[in-house]
Amino acid sequence: MGAWLAEFRHDLRWGLKLLRKNHGFTLAAVLTLALGIGATSAIFTVLNSVVLRPLPFPNPEQLVWVMEVNQRDGRMRPPAIDVHQAWREQSRTLTQVGGGITGGVDMSVSGPTGATRISLGGISLDTLSVLGVKPIVGRWFRLDEPTVEGDTAESLVISYRLWQQYFGGDPDVVGKTIPGWDAAWGRTIIGVMPSDFWVHPSMADVDGWFAFNVARIPGARVQTLARLKPGVSYAEAEAELGTIAQRVEASLPGSKDPEQWRIQLEPLHAVFTSDYKATLYLLLGAVGFVLLIAAVNVANLQLSRSVTRQSELATRVALGAGRGRMIRLLVTENVLLALVGGALGIAVAYVGKSLFVALAPDFYPPTEDIAISPAVLLFTFGVSVLTGILAGLVPAFRASRPDLQEALKQSARGGGSGIRQGLRRALVVMEVALALVLLVGAGLMINSYARVMRVDMGFRPDKLLTMEINLSGLERYRKRHNARHFSVTPQVAVFYEQLMDRLKALPGVRSVGMTTALPPRESLNLPFRIVGEADNPGDNGRAAQYLEVSEDYFETMGVRLLRGRVFTRADNEAAAGVVVINETLARQFFGGKDPLGQVLEARINQGNRDLTDDRPREIVGVVSDTRMRLQDDPVPMMYVPYRQHLWDYAGTGPFYIHARKDFAIRTDAADPMAVAAAVRQVVADVDASVAVDNVMPMRERLSESAANERFWLRLLGLFAGLAVFLATIGIYAVIAYSVEQRAHEFGIRSALGAGPSDIVRLVVREGLFVTVTGLAIGIGAAFALTRLIANQLYGVTPMDPPTIAAVALLLTAVAMLACVIPARHAAKVDPLRALRIE
Repeated sequence: MGAWLAEFRHDLRWGLKLLRKNHGFTLAAVLTLALGIGATSAIFTVLNSVVLRPLPFPNPEQLVWVMEVNQRDGRMRPPAIDVHQAWREQSRTLTQVGGGITGGVDMSVSGPTGATRISLGGISLDTLSVLGVKPIVGRWFRLDEPTVEGDTAESLVISYRLWQQYFGGDPDVVGKTIPGWDAAWGRTIIGVMPSDFWVHPSMADVDGWFAFNVARIPGARVQTLARLKPGVSYAEAEAELGTIAQRVEASLPGSKDPEQWRIQLEPLHAVFTSDYKATLYLLLGAVGFVLLIAAVNVANLQLSRSVTRQSELATRVALGAGRGRMIRLLVTENVLLALVGGALGIAVAYVGKSLFVALAPDFYPPTEDIAISPAVLLFTFGVSVLTGILAGLVPAFRASRPDLQEALKQSARGGGSGIRQGLRRALVVMEVALALVLLVGAGLMINSYARVMRVDMGFRPDKLLTMEINLSGLERYRKRHNARHFSVTPQVAVFYEQLMDRLKALPGVRSVGMTTALPPRESLNLPFRIVGEADNPGDNGRAAQYLEVSEDYFETMGVRLLRGRVFTRADNEAAAGVVVINETLARQFFGGKDPLGQVLEARINQGNRDLTDDRPREIVGVVSDTRMRLQDDPVPMMYVPYRQHLWDYAGTGPFYIHARKDFAIRTDAADPMAVAAAVRQVVADVDASVAVDNVMPMRERLSESAANERFWLRLLGLFAGLAVFLATIGIYAVIAYSVEQRAHEFGIRSALGAGPSDIVRLVVREGLFVTVTGLAIGIGAAFALTRLIANQLYGVTPMDPPTIAAVALLLTAVAMLACVIPARHAAKVDPLRALRIE
């Protein structure tokens, strides 16, 4: 053991001496490794912070979401409230059962800088006891707290973000109120949650929580969060909970379900990370290709350097050094080199992490906690050591058994082994193949993104300004009927009428359209029946997206009228019900029959009630198809005049449709943002307490809907660029080394009559042979690996021939450029000097 340590210390000292002595080689190798290791560590930093890090709760491995899964088609649903309550009282495999969350509710409130919008989420009283987390200021809801769906809720727990932005981190925030906030959802602040607190991906961005008692809703289904007892397996818990569920459901009147459902437990950590895990692991795999190319480059540099060390290595062997001893020496040198590259790679990782945060779309979790942690440093150290070993093994095995006679020849002639040169070419073939795989991935994303952005939406997005307004958080715009039901007050219609009239009067505004949902946000998808036609109980496909629109909506958006008419101001509450449909609905449900004059009735199942529209609606017009999302095909759509609300009194969901509107404003200016300030001022003049959100051109709005494709495009493009850069260096290094070692050959060829162009062609042909071989292997690898990003593509197959052809041409052109300088150098070799060397 002592002898081995002594040898190791000697190898370290010798390696450090060589690194200091060979400045050019060290600098090239360290920078190459820093790029590869740093890029890999940057993605691991994100992966570690978002996916691998344990949840910030005590014993997070015990936390699970409990769902029911349809055994026929895999559909999932929350359990019924009676089952939820039975689990709480009877389960022996769970220590705690909680849950009961609702999605975020947007509210307009009076902020420090004017009206602003914040999002509120409903949550059960016992959620925090299950999670084992406490507010950092104040308290959580008591079990006897008044709740929505029960008594009038007065209390509100706010997020850390809202506490900082709205209240400036005031430690005395408890007891304060938010001006303009509807007291029905909780007004008095009782606590502030930690910055990393979120219960479910759907509630990652909420600004506050109100107490929500789902047990008061008959027939409700409850998002169930639970904590397993220590030592209990998922299979045991699922079996017990399934037995309890069957017993409870059998006792409920009229609850026999013909479909078979089973209980499934999912780790809370998996729920938190399900939207990001696959993407981040794919990105780590992609950047791993860059790291492999960097390692191959360093291996090639080491093979080149081993030529100049033939005498040294031969002398060590002649003095009795065994092959294992030589391999340890050479690998140690490479590991030292990689550790220096890894240290510099930490800086690259920091830049890469910051770049990821800047590029990440909004659907990623909060990114402020993504940081270089001790785990990242340990990962970087491990990757550096592994890279050093991988990059050093091939050169070490080749150099550990030198031929003494060959070494003397090389010392005299400066030549290179043909075997070594073949090995160097093989490594470059690997680089080209790896670079091609990354370039194909980036090329597919470029092609896909271009196709997405060229999609015909069915309307004219140019010169169109958009904005969103939500009145639901302001008390004067809502009327409470009971704990569950609201309707809009007359002030809602007055506000929107005044706003549209004043917007239309603005200079530079041509027309104004209002709707319940502008692309790319989808609206309700409602079942409907055609009056006079028999219902088919087995037909679940008679449904359409429902939009309320103003009379100028179609003109403003540039949607073409195909038949009949669009709405007028006369289509108000007192008039007969009318509806305009799109051509997809007309084609799917009316075939060759003229839909004009036909009558529709829309309906929705809310809770345990089937609600039918309060009026039949005659089809008065058919308009051209539009797409609600860039990636989706047109779907059946029905348009209703906003003055003829669907369900004036139908519960909370439809209330929010009436209170919340999107606006499209067609302008004369090429840049719609030219009127944005004036539009904001008009809203403030009509009601200063109303927040205006997402004021942006329609082009930008649509572009944001392709954020996922753009994100992949940028990151894969960055990695592919690094790969091409490193592969270019590798090709150049091999060709330049070959030219140097064959200088006497080129001199002889010149002496025998070969012209400079002949020498250039010879060198370029060698480089192209290496490149074409790498392309052939890379295309085979791409065929297998690009299927991993198939679900990120639009209108492009994973092996799109034009993309592969373009990538192959690009790499060939880059390879030719990398060969030009060495080829021109070879063409200038002095024949007399080469002959003297020979």
